[in-house]
Amino acid sequence: MSRTDQAAPIPRHLLFKGLTGFLLGFPLALWLSWLLMYGGLLPAFVPVRDQIAMWLAVLLWAVAPCVAFLAQSRRQCTTAFLLANAAAFAAWKVLQ
Repeated sequence: MSRTDQAAPIPRHLLFKGLTGFLLGFPLALWLSWLLMYGGLLPAFVPVRDQIAMWLAVLLWAVAPCVAFLAQSRRQCTTAFLLANAAAFAAWKVLQ
């Protein structure tokens, strides 16, 4: 089999996607956990509401790099995270 018979390798950009997920996933996780805690989505009468929001932020931040690897390109990964951060920030500003 010659080199011309082989398909061109698909660029995966694994390091970029992982760093994007970690760096842009952190503020997204914080804003989403804040929205759940103070946005009225978690009941106010639950005494462990703060603990739920705190641990949920950790889980959301752990999921962010995993979701980043679903993107097909660097541009799609960055755009998706920036739009998600902008939407979470806008919701945070509205509910603040």
